[in-house]
Amino acid sequence: MSASTGVFVPKVVVAIDFGTHGSGFAWATVSNLQDVTNNRYIAYQNFVKHGGSSSYPKDLTAVLADAQGVVREFGFEARRRWQIELNQKNPNNFGYASRFKMALRAGAPSSDVPRFLGSLAGADRRVVRELITAYLGKMYRTALQEIGATGYRGSALAYEGDDIRWCITVPAIWKDAEKRAMRDAAEAAGLPADEERLLLVSEPEAAAVYCALTSGTLLGPARPEGRLDVWTAGSRFMVVDCGGGTVDITSYQIRAEGVGDDRLSEIGLADGGALGSAYINQHFVDRVLADRFGAGRLKELKVSHSKEITLLEDRWEEWKVGLHSETAPGGAPVITTPCDIEIPGRLWEALPRATQERLQDEAYGDPYHLVLTPAEVAMLHEAVVGPVLDTIERQRRLVVGGPVKGVDQIVIVGGFARSTYLRDRIAHRFGDEVKVLIPQDPAVAVLGGAVHFAYDPSVIWGRRSKYTYGYACSKLFREGVDPVERRFEDEDGDVMCRGRVHVVVRRGELVEADERRTSAMKIAQRDLRSFDIGLYATYSDEPQYTDEPGCERLGTVAADVSGSVHQDSSKRLVDVYYAFGGTEISVETEDRISGVRRKAAIAFTELYGRHGGAGS
Repeated sequence: MSASTGVFVPKVVVAIDFGTHGSGFAWATVSNLQDVTNNRYIAYQNFVKHGGSSSYPKDLTAVLADAQGVVREFGFEARRRWQIELNQKNPNNFGYASRFKMALRAGAPSSDVPRFLGSLAGADRRVVRELITAYLGKMYRTALQEIGATGYRGSALAYEGDDIRWCITVPAIWKDAEKRAMRDAAEAAGLPADEERLLLVSEPEAAAVYCALTSGTLLGPARPEGRLDVWTAGSRFMVVDCGGGTVDITSYQIRAEGVGDDRLSEIGLADGGALGSAYINQHFVDRVLADRFGAGRLKELKVSHSKEITLLEDRWEEWKVGLHSETAPGGAPVITTPCDIEIPGRLWEALPRATQERLQDEAYGDPYHLVLTPAEVAMLHEAVVGPVLDTIERQRRLVVGGPVKGVDQIVIVGGFARSTYLRDRIAHRFGDEVKVLIPQDPAVAVLGGAVHFAYDPSVIWGRRSKYTYGYACSKLFREGVDPVERRFEDEDGDVMCRGRVHVVVRRGELVEADERRTSAMKIAQRDLRSFDIGLYATYSDEPQYTDEPGCERLGTVAADVSGSVHQDSSKRLVDVYYAFGGTEISVETEDRISGVRRKAAIAFTELYGRHGGAGS
């Protein structure tokens, strides 16, 4: 805690993206070097499937609980242990749950996406909250362990729990009740209750932050590199967050002040629904496997061979993730590759001989194989992608007070955005009317954006100045206002007041990256060849004098005006430039006649929001 303000000052920020299919966390240290958002280093925690060789920044959102409901395993390890239990007929009466985030939402439509098996079958919302609490607790403890062990880029610095600000992502379609439930679960898991130390951010807004700070690819024939336009006041964009269970869609407008807290204006009602990639897998089981095995037989196999059915679904998932759509002559994406996946041997042996022969014939004579035609693959995708496109179309027209005009950007993020078919369908449907953008890594856009949000909730591309900055100068004397002892007459006969402050940026004012502000200073002394300009900072919004309480001299910049010696004072002008960018303010002076420049730099390392905003 800050001794002077009582406002929490984090040393580390951690984001937890608690998703339907997968969950992960990432963090960043808070330091002057890290204040430059474009260079900020975010550490992602990678997870590896059991027996796999590839890593991914999310673990499986799954838990294994004992007969008393106590969670014993998490993620991929929970699924592995559950499969072992199934092989042994579950003698310990364990329970398994996955994708259970979807069950937290009040009034959510019933679906088969959340899985509650074994002793967890029929879990109610109370149990769901307990499972979420357990999972968040695991993420919390793992994050603390990793941060403590890893430090920052090999640093020996030690961080404690009290040094950390946390941020958890939530779907945009969630109501206050679900958000409150998530915060309660997080607090029960051990995360801090203080709202300055535990933030919630909507998934589309976190994605918008990420896309504003990182370049991506514009979807189209040329696929050039592009970036979300957050520089133009009034520009609008839509974030389509495609996850495992939900697709969240929200539209925003950039206010004149820029992007950030109270400046990224939501202009549409958050829309979306249960349209995530997990539903394609559900259709694979309910439609394709029911067609191949028979609906009645599939129902039996789900009980007797649930492990093998899950393994077959996993193999479909792996094939689906690697699928690349082609472009038809008219520009529409099409699927031309049949799907060929291996059926587990134990499942194959459980099939009737007639079914085996039919499947072998469809697989061009190969046993133990399941083949889907390109048309079937497209059908499975369209069952979800079609409604996603309709939802985007609805969002484009849905805004409080009337239709949206000028939404000219669509950003696609989330794990489901790895599907080339999905993003190419969006680009083909809307690409003639808007720019369609995908970030470098859509799967971590929400997680990375949440880290940036936690680092400074009120800043994206600009900074709010913690101080009022200015420089020392002389101004015309104000009778009855300025102290008489400051009064003097310059060589032109003007009555001036010495020791005044010329304000360049006021405390709490938004300053854009690379913004330059200029003001001119008249040199009344004709023989003056150089002089020092004092640079000052204060908490006051309207500082008057350099020696007033709270006005602090930060440094000086030497102005060279030798090129205009003996010139008339009306021609002896020095331009003072303040260039804002990164963690410093660069100050330059330039003699208008000679063009000679002198430069200095003063620290500008406090981001607005770090100490609670302008009121700190």
